[in-house]
Amino acid sequence: METRPRASPSSGKESCEICPQGLMVFTGSTEQDANLAKQFWIAASMYPPNESQLVLSRGSSQRLPVAGSFKSNAPEGTDVIAENLKIHESEEKEKYLQKVGQYFRRSSDFH
Repeated sequence: METRPRASPSSGKESCEICPQGLMVFTGSTEQDANLAKQFWIAASMYPPNESQLVLSRGSSQRLPVAGSFKSNAPEGTDVIAENLKIHESEEKEKYLQKVGQYFRRSSDFH
């Protein structure tokens, strides 16, 4: 964005020009105002984080090495999960039967 300098530089509003390098120059402003404006624009600019600016050297790769095969562990892990599920179900069944037994004992006491 390029703006032309105003006819009266003392109008209170600063005009700015874009240098060929892409930097903004605030014409007609004090050095302190220019420094504050530079600090603002540096802080307000959304630069990518340093990690995304890293350049890979030739032959390097971003991918992690492939881990070993997990197929041999899958059935074993599945068996453990199935066994735990069976144990849990049998414990729940036992609790239920105990509650039912308690219920029938109480109801037989009342009759």
